[in-house]
Amino acid sequence: MRIIVTILVIATGMLTMSARAGEAAMTAGDLKELCSGSDHVSRNVCRVYILGVTEGIAQGLDIAAGKGRKPCVPDGVPAEKLEQTIKARLEEDLARSPARATADAAVFLSSALAEAFPCPGPHAAQH
Repeated sequence: MRIIVTILVIATGMLTMSARAGEAAMTAGDLKELCSGSDHVSRNVCRVYILGVTEGIAQGLDIAAGKGRKPCVPDGVPAEKLEQTIKARLEEDLARSPARATADAAVFLSSALAEAFPCPGPHAAQH
């Protein structure tokens, strides 16, 4: 489990550095380089990135279909804040209900972000 957290931290750092430089967050060339790496960290970052984007698309489609709440994370929220928000929610929820440990992580994350960063307006919960 620690390797996944490490990979996510590395990937987040890479994405943050690219975004700050005015480039796309992750280019196809960047992904090819990661996925072609022979070390286990590169292979794991590749796998986790692909999984994350795939699950993100699925969550976005569910939200668009009205099956979930839309999070409205303000521009400029640092990755550290997002990480702290999710880690605190995981600790709290899983301590209260250990059975939730088997819940879909993408659904959990989407719900936690929507709660921590609700969209403004009267219809925010419906989007």
